[in-house]
Amino acid sequence: MKSILTKTIKAVLLILFVVFFSNSINAQEQKTYQVKKGDTFYSISKALDVTVAELKEWNGITSNNLEIDQELIYYIQSTPQVVSDSLPTEDTSTLISTSSSTPNTYYLVKSGDSLYKIAQENDMTVQELKDLNNLTSNNLRIGQRLAVKSVSIAPVVSEFSNESSPQGKFALYTLSSSDNLNSVLNKFEMTETELQALNPQIDVNNLNLAKNITVLLPPSKTFDNPYLEKADLQDLGSVPVMVYSDSDKGNATTNGELYNPEKLTAAHSNISIGSVIFVENPENGKGIYVRINDRITNAGLKLSHSAFRILDLIINQPQSVSIYTDS
Repeated sequence: MKSILTKTIKAVLLILFVVFFSNSINAQEQKTYQVKKGDTFYSISKALDVTVAELKEWNGITSNNLEIDQELIYYIQSTPQVVSDSLPTEDTSTLISTSSSTPNTYYLVKSGDSLYKIAQENDMTVQELKDLNNLTSNNLRIGQRLAVKSVSIAPVVSEFSNESSPQGKFALYTLSSSDNLNSVLNKFEMTETELQALNPQIDVNNLNLAKNITVLLPPSKTFDNPYLEKADLQDLGSVPVMVYSDSDKGNATTNGELYNPEKLTAAHSNISIGSVIFVENPENGKGIYVRINDRITNAGLKLSHSAFRILDLIINQPQSVSIYTDS
């Protein structure tokens, strides 16, 4: 009697287990995948986001052998994950990076793909594609996700005329066969560093490999120096100007600071230490504010390397600058 009861209980439990398991499977969405040349259980599992063990269990397979065009059953839990050539493209920009990381467009490697083919389809060179994905070889695997360069969302240059181009407006420029690095820099009044920062995905020294680049349009009008207008400055006249020597870097100045060639500082014979003065190059109208932190015994003004460079002054050539201070 006990034996019959035990068998009955086991049978009931087995039926409940089968029903529960069947319902669990039916609650999932069933999909099929057709095996392509070069596929392996591992590459397929990665592309479908499942495990190799699950693939084998769902299809009753115990070996590692696969046949081309063989259909494999797999299940997904919620939102279907479609195996496609590319993943969703997020809104992105090729401009200077901000605090949030710039999203990429992705491509999912499929059978028959090569680095050259993928690069051509995405307007890239093979080296750009490898650099973007930190690849050291030309080998690819099916299901591998590669980042590809996004298209700039900046407006095209033709949308702005020379008379109305606003200052600080980014635009997309289509390169012509006659364009080179120097002609582009001159056209948009940019430096090579600025152009490279706006186009990190290309080599600006090989612009013939690119079709479009992001540029910063030059201002269409200039404005008077607002600081000079509003600060009620007093003109102290014109004085000879000189620059610190390279060997002065790191030497102590009169107020105890160490000389830093990248800071906007200056030395004068009698202007109070700590004073901020406005210095203008009368030859080009360029002007900057500098802080007096050092003394010199001769007449004139001694500028840091950075200040000297910003004013477009020429080393080892007699020149003068105009000095303005608060009245």
